[in-house]
Amino acid sequence: MAPLARLGAVYKCLVNGSIDADARNAVAEGLARLNAERFGIGDVEVQFIEIPVGRWFTAGRPSEASMVLGSVPAGTAQDERVEIMDAIARMFSDATGTAYHDVMVVAADRKAP
Repeated sequence: MAPLARLGAVYKCLVNGSIDADARNAVAEGLARLNAERFGIGDVEVQFIEIPVGRWFTAGRPSEASMVLGSVPAGTAQDERVEIMDAIARMFSDATGTAYHDVMVVAADRKAP
């Protein structure tokens, strides 16, 4: 694994249930592509954490949500941040079959190396 200072972005995907190898590859490739297109950064690290079904709840009912936690370059304009968050949610939904509205995306400011 490369040192964090050399990586363009690190993403943690908290997946509700399991995710197969094809979906993992599609998500990792999608995140690399989106970062390269939007920020010129294609070097990403993607970590997957599978959360057993039935562990998350929304309004007292089992949730089907998954999360993609990542970052964008510090100072990214809000409209650009919203656009990439939407693109990530759509890509994750397409790659995994998770409903778009069940994909939560975080795009915090990336710390300087």
